[in-house]
Amino acid sequence: MSRGAKQRIAIVGAGLAGAATAYHLAGLTGPDCEVVLFERESAAGQHSSSRNAEMVRQVVRPTAIAVLANRGAHFCAEHGAERGGFRFRGHGSLLLGDRPSLEALAREAPEARWGGPVTALLDRQAAALEVEFLRDMALDAALWTPSDGVVDAAGLLAYFLREARRLGARLATQHEVLGVRRESGRVTGLRLKDSTVDVDQVVNAAGPWAGVFGARSGAHAIPFRAMRRHLFHTGPLEDIDPDGPFVWDVQHDWYLRPESGGLLLCAGDEDEVPPGIPDLNPGIAGLLHDKLSRHLPGLADLPIARQWCGLRTFAPDRNFVIGPDPELAGYFWVAGLGGHGVTTSAAVGELAAKAILGDGEELLTAFSPARFS
Repeated sequence: MSRGAKQRIAIVGAGLAGAATAYHLAGLTGPDCEVVLFERESAAGQHSSSRNAEMVRQVVRPTAIAVLANRGAHFCAEHGAERGGFRFRGHGSLLLGDRPSLEALAREAPEARWGGPVTALLDRQAAALEVEFLRDMALDAALWTPSDGVVDAAGLLAYFLREARRLGARLATQHEVLGVRRESGRVTGLRLKDSTVDVDQVVNAAGPWAGVFGARSGAHAIPFRAMRRHLFHTGPLEDIDPDGPFVWDVQHDWYLRPESGGLLLCAGDEDEVPPGIPDLNPGIAGLLHDKLSRHLPGLADLPIARQWCGLRTFAPDRNFVIGPDPELAGYFWVAGLGGHGVTTSAAVGELAAKAILGDGEELLTAFSPARFS
């Protein structure tokens, strides 16, 4: 970064969170700010951002995350339709569970009159009209959200990066960041393997490595956990509606959706592993079979053609961490999105960018890094 009057902001991590923050920062500041994304891999989005189920789900907890999920879904629906944009399929979702729990979940979502999602509580017969195989399930109720869907996560990431560069930001790949330079309790530089770069602010969007990079930076200690989760694909199947909604059993924690002529499935597993590309746990296929056997026996013996796993990164309370570090001036956190990154990244990036520039909104209080003492 060159010296001069421009504010110099370095973002560490070029996954969805970092790329979205760069996109919004570049759009808000234009030539008045120098924004650079630093990525240690040879290309952006090699970890959590490329190993997920790509589902956009708005009815989630807590409410603060639901607000960002709703904003992110609106972004996907609007910008996914742009020429040269990314693909968003707004085919809806069905959340399965007991009726009281689903009613409570719907009540916590942002109200439709404030831009929140329109939802409807369905019985088993009505749910089976949307997804036929639910007809044979012992189903109490389903929460239908027609504006949910599936987004091309790689396309979304590429959109953020392309637009960020068009607006003046830069992407520096194969640059491993070791920590920061501090002077009088403030960030003044970024320490790379072979050099130090002068900066005014650093954004920690390092995904599974957010806690590691925070510790190396001398920032407020936050014990993030990287949790492994597996996904399975059946290969092509007969009678799969490619335009069907995704189905998520929130009571028993499994989900599935149409994908590439078959079904993409998840057993809702999670276990803590070190940051990086995780190894497969061969026992999770059995967990998936057990859950389907109990709750959707007609699909229990589906073939498995492919399986992979990725990481979701959580703070101790499983809420996002977005905001300035309480101990190190010029250090900003955008971390711990815990599997909501695809849905919320556009909104997270906008919230973070405005806060970095001194225009934070009340919603940030729920995500403050200072809550960990």
